[in-house]
Amino acid sequence: MLILSLLVASAALVPAQSAPPNVSRENRELIQGALADFDSKDYDAALVKLNKADQSMPEDVFILNLLGAAYTKKKEFAKAEDYFKRALAKQPEFFPAKFNVGELLFLQRRYAEALEYFEGMQKVDPRNELLQFKVFLSELQLGDKEAAAKTLKSIKYPGDTPAYYYAQAAWESKNGNNAKALEYLKGAKYIFGPKTALFDETFEDLGIKLR
Repeated sequence: MLILSLLVASAALVPAQSAPPNVSRENRELIQGALADFDSKDYDAALVKLNKADQSMPEDVFILNLLGAAYTKKKEFAKAEDYFKRALAKQPEFFPAKFNVGELLFLQRRYAEALEYFEGMQKVDPRNELLQFKVFLSELQLGDKEAAAKTLKSIKYPGDTPAYYYAQAAWESKNGNNAKALEYLKGAKYIFGPKTALFDETFEDLGIKLR
């Protein structure tokens, strides 16, 4: 569940499908084109555009985060981590890059490290539904059902994001109740529409397939 762009408004997932403000027309078009490449899963094309934008906007945290996201998709995790950390060196509290460092751990199935990382972020922002979701999934993947059940109860219903519904779906799927899990997913998509895309990505990464 890579965060490509800014999250705004009290942990509500609102991926900004646009370039950052105060950029040239050319760079805006490059960034918008790169975001379109992400949608079509053409990460090499995205990298070409982002590297060009990076030449005229060096060390821009938005671009650095997108570069890291593209390398993550290509499973070049060392390069991805370098870009995320460069973004954080410029802006330590830039949430997308900060989150994506933890996501790298999760994607590499380093769930114990991911859990520790996301719990650290959660101490600063305990009501962030996305962080709660990632803590829950890390606990679930580690087989700590007692901790996962406790975290699941703490996720706000109905919430500002699809986190509650997808957490419930993951729980039901883990327990072999795929029909119930699918009900939660249908509810999420009915309520949140395209905001479920990031959560679908996580299920895909985990191999959770519900039909």
